[in-house]
Amino acid sequence: MNGKLFVELQHTRVYEKIVEQIRGLIEDGTLKPNDRLPSERDLAQQLGCSRTSLREACRVLESEGLIVSKAGGGRFVQQVDQRFTLTYQVNPVDLLERTAVMHFLEAREALEPKIVEHASERATEEDILKIEKALQAMKEKLKYPEEKVEADSNFHLALAEATHNFVFVSMMEMNLHLYRQVRKQTLTSEDRYTESLQEHKEILDAIKAGDKNKAIQAMRNHLQHLRDNVLG
Repeated sequence: MNGKLFVELQHTRVYEKIVEQIRGLIEDGTLKPNDRLPSERDLAQQLGCSRTSLREACRVLESEGLIVSKAGGGRFVQQVDQRFTLTYQVNPVDLLERTAVMHFLEAREALEPKIVEHASERATEEDILKIEKALQAMKEKLKYPEEKVEADSNFHLALAEATHNFVFVSMMEMNLHLYRQVRKQTLTSEDRYTESLQEHKEILDAIKAGDKNKAIQAMRNHLQHLRDNVLG
């Protein structure tokens, strides 16, 4: 396969750019069904990205049904109906096996209480304003259901940024796709979204008050409700 098909990446959130590039090549027919992608090492080199970013992008493309990994055989473009490739969305909890979803929630339950603990101790006025802005955007998205998931993700990213720990931010950014996939399943009703808004407000209020214990408990309550909603 000609290496000139791929363009070196220059932006942050690299995995999203990889997804866009490969998706575009599939859409325009440059990459055809059953075409084998270059090896992970070669493709990462052609794209100018890390293998970690490439793996994250491949997980996204696999969840969308655009590529498939074969044990010992590399990654291949799927034989799919191109009319539906970019518009049809499968139930995210069907895409992500239940075990994988529970692993994701388990990781969030370990990570995010620590994020709000540090945010309570370190958030500046600018950080608070950014979190408030994200919460306000969530309220406004009640009018635009398709945009609710993005607004929710931005709130959690703003919390990570308030820790002033770049590792927390990087971990959050790397997993935004998984956040969005699960949230598409859990924010389906207006009642649940309204409840989620209140939960987010309680987290913000605790951070503004500098009350780390209350912030931790508010985050745990939010994640427990999320777990209940997914399992239900």
